[in-house]
Amino acid sequence: MTIPFIVKSLETPGGGAERVFVEITSGLRTRGYDIEVVTFDPPGARSFYPLREDVPKHDLGPQSLHPVRLLALRRAILRMKPTQIVAFMPSSYVPTAFALLGSGAAVRASEHNVPARYRSSPAKWGVLNASVPAIDRFTAVSAQMKDAYPWWIRRKMTVVENPVSGTGTELADVFAFGRSKRLLAVGRLHPQKDHVTLIRAFAVIAETMPDWHLRILGEGDERSMLEHEIKRLGLAGRVEMPGAVLDMSAEYTAAQLYVIPSLYESQGLATVEAMAHGLPAVGFRDCPGTNSIIADGLNGILIDPHPNRPEALAQGLKAMMQDEQRRSSLALGALAHVPGPRLDAVLDDWEAFLES
Repeated sequence: MTIPFIVKSLETPGGGAERVFVEITSGLRTRGYDIEVVTFDPPGARSFYPLREDVPKHDLGPQSLHPVRLLALRRAILRMKPTQIVAFMPSSYVPTAFALLGSGAAVRASEHNVPARYRSSPAKWGVLNASVPAIDRFTAVSAQMKDAYPWWIRRKMTVVENPVSGTGTELADVFAFGRSKRLLAVGRLHPQKDHVTLIRAFAVIAETMPDWHLRILGEGDERSMLEHEIKRLGLAGRVEMPGAVLDMSAEYTAAQLYVIPSLYESQGLATVEAMAHGLPAVGFRDCPGTNSIIADGLNGILIDPHPNRPEALAQGLKAMMQDEQRRSSLALGALAHVPGPRLDAVLDDWEAFLES
């Protein structure tokens, strides 16, 4: 029995949910499930994260809620004769739900963001809610994220966490004696991640911490703005933005400290993986999805953002940068308390979700 897994794009560099999508579809195929991948990429697009060669991929091109596009999507999916479909994120599960109305196939939606991500756009939030009656069940990546949704969505949600990569691999050297030191941030260049606050915080301490550099990994619409801010603050040569990177393990092990400046997170997968590589983490106390991962004083520190968010972050970062022993102690705590499951356990949860 074929199970189509649908996602808007695999061609776009980076993206935590897209990487999880590839890991789950590949893992389920290994376990014997007949998985076919459907994207809204242009035909023949190459996936940034490599799919298994024996997983068919159908690139349907850009989709919308226009009736003609929905009819084409319906026909493409129903040709696979599925009884259930899994679609990742609203960009795929909303059009899929509308396209398959009355088909008898169960649409299961995998959500990877908190409602705050959508409420900045009332139209998108409205369309998402309109699709809910046509969706059989949802996955949520954390209990905290599930609790943030209104009851009519929450009652359909099952928590299936994202898998954590990196446990048992090479670990970061948080001391880096005699070498340049690296502050690492990972995330899509999107207002949610608030990289501009991080850059401004680093500017506050850059002169007094000359052996530290900031490296921000990810791509997104805010690249031009962030590059302009780096130039404006005179941080050229001190801040790197190389884009999305495939070998994340090498990035974690090359860093001495991890920072997540986000305003909100669903799970904070990159933070968990940084900890799995022995990196202490710095984040904001008021950030959902971060404050449930970082245990203040155990595996990192939580910053109170008031009264000035960049200044507060700067002082917290400086304290960690100046104290090698504290970084080492928190790194041990990070390794002892990695808050997330391995891939095999997550695949067990996905099997239970699909078979329920």
